[in-house]
Amino acid sequence: MTKPGMPALAKRVTGLAGSATVEMSERVRQLQAAGRKILPLASGDPGLPTHPDIIAAAHRAMVDGLTHYGPAAGLPALRQAIAARLTERSGVAYGPPEVLVTPGGKFAVFAAMLSVLEAGDEVVLLDPCWVSYGPCVRLFGGVPVPVPTLDGMDVDRMAAAVTPRTRMIVVNSPVNPTGRVLGRDELAALLAIAERHDLWLLFDQVYADMVFAPATYCALQSLEGAKGRTLVADSLSKTYGMTGWRVGYLAAPEGAVKAALKAVQHSIYCVPPFIQAAAEAALKLPQSVVDGYAELFRRRRDRGVTGLNRVRGIRCACPPATFYLFPDIQGDDRAVASEWLDVLSIAALPGSAFGPAGAGHLRLSLACSDEVLEEALARLTAHYGRQE
Repeated sequence: MTKPGMPALAKRVTGLAGSATVEMSERVRQLQAAGRKILPLASGDPGLPTHPDIIAAAHRAMVDGLTHYGPAAGLPALRQAIAARLTERSGVAYGPPEVLVTPGGKFAVFAAMLSVLEAGDEVVLLDPCWVSYGPCVRLFGGVPVPVPTLDGMDVDRMAAAVTPRTRMIVVNSPVNPTGRVLGRDELAALLAIAERHDLWLLFDQVYADMVFAPATYCALQSLEGAKGRTLVADSLSKTYGMTGWRVGYLAAPEGAVKAALKAVQHSIYCVPPFIQAAAEAALKLPQSVVDGYAELFRRRRDRGVTGLNRVRGIRCACPPATFYLFPDIQGDDRAVASEWLDVLSIAALPGSAFGPAGAGHLRLSLACSDEVLEEALARLTAHYGRQE
């Protein structure tokens, strides 16, 4: 006998929590639509205006007819431009066959995991970490294994997390949510573990252009022997203010790119060609444009750190990269995040949304305007008082 109502949904999806970052963004939109003035310190959108050259390139491409299907792997010119940029930044040679254009960095992570993971495989995560790593692992039947790294990496503890079921280590540097930059020694230690156990390394370098002292930054794939087992995920969203354009890439050994390409062919087919033309224009912008964006966030970081450390009950370290702050609020982070939103009309994310090691912290985004940041600091000071 047929049961009334909707048939069952897949447990691998119904059992997942939603994205904390996306859900907060939606909640802020709803509150703002209802007339509340919310100070948005939760969004991962850098809030940068898209450069006019990028917009002009997209318009020109549409007028020229790039409005149909394109190659699933990406337009040859864009793949070449990405390969050249990768080579320049890492010092390791990349070619177009090692590049797959994706709809944002998130899909690059998704396609990389889809190409590598089998049901039951374990994936080591450096905790706290971006909210989508663990759910992506679970979508493929894998098991995320978080290892605390908030205050630095314990190499022995990291090595002890590896079991015969481990297939991958996910490495993000600079780190979302903390802004930490992993040092060369830490990356070398992770590479050594991966080599010893024949593991893949998924390296998310989305915030690499927002390191405030670029000479201190080390790309994982630049280490000797790393390229052959490293899947590099990147995006143009943060660097160029192109979050809504949805364009990024996966760089990997050619065999891995061919495997990930099948995921693209059977899902999105291709990133719209006119958006790829815009991405190519972005990569042609002078470095001074990117440096200017980074300097904007460095100044805002300095103001935010100084202001937060004057508020009673808050301690905030000064991160070397990104547009995030990860202050210790010395309390229940979920309760405090709710209090900030309900009482102070300040949107922030609880640190525990990024993993158990993030508990007791909030992630604040400096993607807001300077005026919004100043107003948020004023409200916090008035609410909690000044440090004595």
